[in-house]
Amino acid sequence: MTEQTTSGVRRTVISCVLVGLLLATGFGSLSYLASLRSQPPSRKEELRVYQVDLYRVEPQPLQEVMTAFGTARSDHQVVLAAQVAGEIVSVHPQLRVGLRIPPQQSESRPVVLVEIDPQAFQQKVTQAQRRLDEDAADLARQAQDVQNNRRLLEKARQDLAVYRKEYERIRGLQAKGVATESDVTKATLELRRYDDQVITLENQKELLPLEKQKLLKRKAVHEADLALTRLDLGHATVQAPFSGVLGEVHVEQGQYVRAGEPLVRLVDDSRIEIPVSLTVTDYQRVRGMLDSGRVPGVELAGEATGSSTWTGRVARLAPEVDERTRTGRAFIVVENRSQARPLVPGTFVHARIAGEELDHAIVIPRDAIAVDADGQQFVWVMAGQPVSVDSGAQDESAIQACNIERRRLPADKIRTFQTLALVAPGVLREGELVVLTNLDVLADESLVRVPEGDAVRTLDNELSDQGVTVLRRTDSPAGASDSGKSID
Repeated sequence: MTEQTTSGVRRTVISCVLVGLLLATGFGSLSYLASLRSQPPSRKEELRVYQVDLYRVEPQPLQEVMTAFGTARSDHQVVLAAQVAGEIVSVHPQLRVGLRIPPQQSESRPVVLVEIDPQAFQQKVTQAQRRLDEDAADLARQAQDVQNNRRLLEKARQDLAVYRKEYERIRGLQAKGVATESDVTKATLELRRYDDQVITLENQKELLPLEKQKLLKRKAVHEADLALTRLDLGHATVQAPFSGVLGEVHVEQGQYVRAGEPLVRLVDDSRIEIPVSLTVTDYQRVRGMLDSGRVPGVELAGEATGSSTWTGRVARLAPEVDERTRTGRAFIVVENRSQARPLVPGTFVHARIAGEELDHAIVIPRDAIAVDADGQQFVWVMAGQPVSVDSGAQDESAIQACNIERRRLPADKIRTFQTLALVAPGVLREGELVVLTNLDVLADESLVRVPEGDAVRTLDNELSDQGVTVLRRTDSPAGASDSGKSID
């Protein structure tokens, strides 16, 4: 039993020793393998160089461009309707849609489009003229009555005076007993007859002015009737009130028309109007320009690629902003006579309204603007002199890199134009390089690789990449940055 116990203890010790040797061998192997892995020094982490896109700051004279869309329409058109009823006895030889009515010259006669039978109206004019002739004769008779009344009244008054003396003489004879009571009564009745005659003539004299007023009023009514009949006679001939093109024709010769029935529609295509909708911001900018006496110019283009272009101006604005769409309407006017090719009503156009001019404006891409934990906007700007940094690659030599610094942007002094941002003067300087990419991994004094050659974005690159033009340079031909673009 003693030997067996000793043998068991020996085996246990040997097993423990072997297990220890195996563990020591494993830990040694792991340590050796770990020592074979190369660890970059901490200095290498500090000198990490980021590959980023950069943008060069270039103050340039720019102009805002406000974009809108609208459909062209005639600024002046009218539907000529029949103002009198009757049969169409004649029409213009070329009375068809598309007939152009030329501008009326001082020595030329108006263009007659339609003539309604004038005979009935001529008869009414003749009748009204005859009634006026009767009124003139009645007034002449009344004037003669005034003269006759004056003469008769004067004679009646003289006769009354004479007979009054005779009456006094007979009364005197009665007092002397020569004349009888019958003679006095007869003289009294005769005196009253002469007195009544004077009263009658005086009453007639008072009525004669009233009769004249009645005749004058009747004459005025007949003169108005004559004017109306002459007006109806004039309305029987339908003339073009202005130059333009016939857009619709509703009548033919021989047709009977009633008053108010449409005849033709005349469109003045020399002046075209395009109502467009502007955002509230653009609406306020245009209103400010108009209130200051500046008339914004407008460039217009058709919806098809390579279509014609036109120039116009903002003539007026609607007085209010639509509360549902939050847009305000502007009305653009195009003078077709000054265009190389006329703008046809009904054309859908893309309008670019010239806004405020910005002298030495500093514009950067909006992608360059980052926000820190405090909500402050800033940009990363390359600062200091380039330094050589080992790239760590066997087939590449040292590269040039620069530190970056944080440049804060006052939020109240930034204006955005789609993908671009206008920065207040004094924040960025001409020629500085602003970082565009990897903004979320950069930190203060991070190293970014200095670009080689022309691998830096510029303002011209950003302007040419605009989907819709919102800014353009004013030191280049208008629309140069938009060349080759079509309207979607």
